Amino acid sequence: MKRKLSFLFLSALTIPFFMVSCSDDKEEQEVKPATDLVVDNNSVTLLQGDEITVSITSGNGDYYVKPFDENVATATINGNKVTIKATENSQLEENNRTETTILIVDGRKKVARVLVRVAKLWDLTVDAPEEGFDLFIGEKRLVKILTGNGDYQISIPEGADKFLEVGELSGQVIPLTAKFETGADPVNITITDKKGKTITIPVVVNIVDLTRKSNEATFAEPDAESQYISIERGNGGYSFTYQVGDSEPTTNATIVEATEKENLITLKPKARGDVKVIVTDQKGSVEEISVKVNPYNLKLENEATSLIIGGYEASTEIAITRGNGDYKLAQLTDDNKTYLKTAELITEDGATKLKLPGKKLGATTLELSDAAGQKLTLPVYVNPVCYRMEYDVCFKIDIKKYAESHSEVKSMNQLTFEVVFYPTYTRSMQSFIGLESVFLLRAEAKDVNPRFEIATKINGKSDPRFRSQQTIYCDDSEGGRKTPGKWYHIAIVYDGTKSSTKEAYKMYINGVRETLTPADNSYEDCAPNSSLNLTDVGGNDKALLIGRSGDSYRVGYCKVYQARMWKRALDESEIKANMCKILNAEEHSDLMGYWVFSKGVGGTTVFENWGNGGSGLDAQVCLQNISENKPAWGAELPATYNGDKSRFEPIECPHSY
Repeated sequence: MKRKLSFLFLSALTIPFFMVSCSDDKEEQEVKPATDLVVDNNSVTLLQGDEITVSITSGNGDYYVKPFDENVATATINGNKVTIKATENSQLEENNRTETTILIVDGRKKVARVLVRVAKLWDLTVDAPEEGFDLFIGEKRLVKILTGNGDYQISIPEGADKFLEVGELSGQVIPLTAKFETGADPVNITITDKKGKTITIPVVVNIVDLTRKSNEATFAEPDAESQYISIERGNGGYSFTYQVGDSEPTTNATIVEATEKENLITLKPKARGDVKVIVTDQKGSVEEISVKVNPYNLKLENEATSLIIGGYEASTEIAITRGNGDYKLAQLTDDNKTYLKTAELITEDGATKLKLPGKKLGATTLELSDAAGQKLTLPVYVNPVCYRMEYDVCFKIDIKKYAESHSEVKSMNQLTFEVVFYPTYTRSMQSFIGLESVFLLRAEAKDVNPRFEIATKINGKSDPRFRSQQTIYCDDSEGGRKTPGKWYHIAIVYDGTKSSTKEAYKMYINGVRETLTPADNSYEDCAPNSSLNLTDVGGNDKALLIGRSGDSYRVGYCKVYQARMWKRALDESEIKANMCKILNAEEHSDLMGYWVFSKGVGGTTVFENWGNGGSGLDAQVCLQNISENKPAWGAELPATYNGDKSRFEPIECPHSY
């Protein structure tokens, strides 16, 4: 006879809670979010009088239990363990079953439910098909006992453990793992409960086709990070061979090395090239992975993408830090040969270096390649540098000796001097370019904020001088001197064909004509000399000087880039157009002297004349002999300069006028 079962449902559940006291300042307490209440078994089967333990795996503590119907099952809790016991019921017949729910509640009102099914005698059933199932090598499966009478015993035939691993029963779950042996016949798993109920599950272990998540890999270069490819299915015991092109597979991992752990293939690049990685498992299943390792990108020291040579006679060396060996430079073009003396690859201390000596200021491009066909297009700049003159050095052009074969300098009716420079200090009478007592660019006779002035010669006049409106900027902050310093282009022009000093003597500062003020009104607008004799130079030196004049205290204290001497009076448009350009003397027949102080090499004693006046106008580096109050022509160069290039500095902004 069947019995109607009644179930008790909770309409409401009252959960006690406690107020958290606030501090005196009523600062709110931080409340962490509640976690879900989870148990390891939400459905159990029991015989009358049997019990089972269910574990709480996640929750918020303060647990208690509430059975819906204690006529079916009761529950007690100890910590996180819930013991469920089926109630004895004499009225329950053998093939009938009943059920109830055990409610588990925690202190944060989270709830879990366990369905409890009770019978006087259970049939033994599992969640597997009656005909059994297949497992691939390495595959795992959980078989759950759905109904039964407890005290389960699991057995397999003798010797079958080489095919199948049967794990420990956990609750009512049996873990099965296929091993690496296969067989055509099934392994029969027999389950028996305490009431003698049995069930048999046939399991066949089969070979799985080897599959992996990806069949290719590309590396940016041989030093790239390893890549990983997962094996989705396989039979374990993996080995690797490598095939390059049409060659026979080999175990020699020359391009990439493959290893496997826990079904994860690691590919580590070793050298550039293409290779097939052949993956074979212990059952002979084979797959291929196509791997490409790109060559190294050509790289230079400090990641340089261009090269700068500071000076037309200077050189630079730079190491190749990354590449594929067998480095070559493309054949030098005519353009290359214009700006570079040579370009060569040298080996020092095991490193390959590119060595480039400059020849002419300007820019060109080289091409570097390696054994892998990698190419690097390399702009090369032969940049101008300036020469820093201090108290100890000036440049001498021996105009008296030059006049022995070039008498024209004894009667010049027109003359222009240009100089590009950066004053580093200001003082009275410091001189920049010209001839003492003839035609000279210098500072006026005051130490603080002096003006530029032209010092010249006019018949019958005592020490004629014409001064600029601008004062000299310098980066020395002492004594009220202005800061910051700046680059100047200054041209001073003499034209003896003019009838007035206002037109005969001109100064252009950064391409703009300056209004000149005479030091004495007596020569403000008188007739100038019709010509100048450049050999009629005064002072102790008797020479055309750059960075000094007359007596040794009149040193220039500046960085100088270039200077020019023309045998005609340049106009404003010409001056402005060519202020900082590198000129070709062949295009300017009146350019007598042209000095570019951009050699950039230590031990320089002479700056050659690039103008049309020839070597007689070469500028000799000259030591100032302060103690004797005269230049020491031919003397040993200062220790601060001789043999090194510390006096050469980059030109920061020579075109910013």
